[in-house]
Amino acid sequence: MDHNFLMKILFALGTALIALLWTVFIAVSAALADWLAGQGGQLQGGMQALTQWPMPAWIGLWLDPALAETLRASVVWAIEALTAFMPWVVPLLEWVAPLLWVIWAIGMAMLMAVVGVGLFLIGRLQSRAPPARYAG
Repeated sequence: MDHNFLMKILFALGTALIALLWTVFIAVSAALADWLAGQGGQLQGGMQALTQWPMPAWIGLWLDPALAETLRASVVWAIEALTAFMPWVVPLLEWVAPLLWVIWAIGMAMLMAVVGVGLFLIGRLQSRAPPARYAG
């Protein structure tokens, strides 16, 4: 089998894997953004309820109790800050999913450009090994 052909196959498989991972990442992110946009006020109430959640006892086995309480306080502060911005954030979330798909398209176009250049350069490679000599 031709060395360049094998390189092209491996390059194409690597590119397909990158494209698949990129697509899955954008799809999951867009679905999450759609879900968050659909939650609206329920999300705000749920986040406030989360601040009242007690620290599980098993965390004390893994972390120093003072550090665990500091982390909990930090999470509560972040949730309260996010809750304060929720009325402005929720309407913006409706634009996130379409924007993510535009970013996906730009990323795929850039990936295809890199693939085109890569395949062109692989095609230009020539084997530097001298031809085999057969003793006949």
